[in-house]
Amino acid sequence: MATRDRVIHVTPDAYDRLEREGGRRGVQPDALADELLAAELAPAQSDLDSILADLAEIRSRVRGPVDVVAVVREAREELEHRGL
Repeated sequence: MATRDRVIHVTPDAYDRLEREGGRRGVQPDALADELLAAELAPAQSDLDSILADLAEIRSRVRGPVDVVAVVREAREELEHRGL
């Protein structure tokens, strides 16, 4: 997704807290602000309902139960065959 810089004004106290927490986590204040905003502004419930409906539709097209153990075994064998 393409992004472009935006300016967000915060109080000096809020910026100080971003600096302290960013320092504790080893990230810059702007990176921490991005992370916090992304976590706080997660998809709305209506978006989640739409996603769940899409997943249900996809699942309805799957024929029968899937043997996950067999799928993983086959994938490992294929990787070993490729030398990975």
